[in-house]
Amino acid sequence: MDKKFLKYIGHDLYNVKKLKERKRYIVFRIRCGLHKSQIGALLDFFQTTPLRREMLKHTTSFVEQTTRAFFYKGSTWDERIAIVKNHIEYMENIFNDEAIAKLYVNGERIRLWEDTYEEQPLVMELWFHGGQRKEGCLSLVLSLGADELYQIMFWLAPSPEDNEMSLWIGALQGTPNGSEIIKGLTKAFFGYRTKNLIFYGIRNVAAGLGCKHLYAVSNAGYYAMNHVRIDRKLKTSLDDFWQECEGQACKDQRFFEMPIEEYRKSMEELKPSKRAQHRRRFAKMDEITESVTEVLNNYKK
Repeated sequence: MDKKFLKYIGHDLYNVKKLKERKRYIVFRIRCGLHKSQIGALLDFFQTTPLRREMLKHTTSFVEQTTRAFFYKGSTWDERIAIVKNHIEYMENIFNDEAIAKLYVNGERIRLWEDTYEEQPLVMELWFHGGQRKEGCLSLVLSLGADELYQIMFWLAPSPEDNEMSLWIGALQGTPNGSEIIKGLTKAFFGYRTKNLIFYGIRNVAAGLGCKHLYAVSNAGYYAMNHVRIDRKLKTSLDDFWQECEGQACKDQRFFEMPIEEYRKSMEELKPSKRAQHRRRFAKMDEITESVTEVLNNYKK
């Protein structure tokens, strides 16, 4: 285990000039010491190519993710290390070096779709920064101007059912201060809720990457359930939303399996008074699919 590089990672993660952060750094180093062989193997993994070395140098949270109870409730050291490795290997298999460097070396965003609302840019982008590390290795972010409205944190890993590449959602989070904006956007998108809009985006990401399954963490599986009182509930029920989106609880009660393709009613199933609204909504959704697919293809190998 490269202790010098591990020190660099720890100092990048924690501001040791502050007492609270210094304590976190010490705990981080102790955890790494107690799992020396696992951390050593992970660091070796990142040393195998120049791009991986740059990724870890600029995205040090990949190591922290393995040392803390992140991703989902009850995750083990081996499972978290496997998540990080699988995610990176899948990214390398799908994307060119430019895309990977944008996300994990330069900290830039990849814009998948854009529109305007009240003369402000409404955009959907892939992005990753340290604040998203608890629930995933990459995020889909929906922003209006400088405000982030919703974000879905996720990672890529094989399915336990058939070992096929799958997208795993670790969290769906929204802004607490955007109720009026959300109402306006819902009306602008012909009654399609903004939460559904970003979930439609992640469905398109999963399809565009060739994933065979889409999983989403349940209330019981949310990573923070490791730390809360038994009588405390999440502010917003993930389960309710997943079920609204036709999700089915997995054998592992910590996850739902979600249909990658959203069910779309035919015009015959709709009331005549609703057909024009849905026709415009479906046209907007088709624009999103076309844009996400085109951008992803531009960054693929």
